[in-house]
Amino acid sequence: MINILTCLMLTLLISIPMRVNAEQFQYLRPKDGDSFSVMLRGLDIDVRLISVDCPEYKQEYGQEARVFTDHWLRKGKAYIEYDNRTQDRYKRVLGYVWRKNEMLNYELVRRGYCIAAYYPETNMYYSEIKQGEELAKQEQLGIWKKGGLKMTPAEFRKQRRLRHTTAR
Repeated sequence: MINILTCLMLTLLISIPMRVNAEQFQYLRPKDGDSFSVMLRGLDIDVRLISVDCPEYKQEYGQEARVFTDHWLRKGKAYIEYDNRTQDRYKRVLGYVWRKNEMLNYELVRRGYCIAAYYPETNMYYSEIKQGEELAKQEQLGIWKKGGLKMTPAEFRKQRRLRHTTAR
């Protein structure tokens, strides 16, 4: 009896993806498509997804990306997995967000809500995320329906900063 129970437990454990460098959080609210607030270790913190760059809220597809992320995170328990760098310059926690075997970062690019973004210090899943972007392009999903965004999110942010600086 013990052997059967032990085998069953081992089979169950093997089938559950174990992410050593991950922890569960409680989702609180969206910011935009690639950032949101969570309760983690008793603190209200902001999370920024790694290897993706979603359109800004006032940019084309920005609202769609935010809604997708919000709905995805409300569907069940999620975990954040860390890479080599755990915080950005704005003190947001950097991570890959998982629900069971599904990664939010990948789902966003795969459905055409954002572009893949390479950063040397956080690239553990970049190749998979980039493949998701290529599939979305081939299938002309989301931002790829018309061949992509008029401006990358980085270009959009830069243009907005320039406008604010010259307006002063």
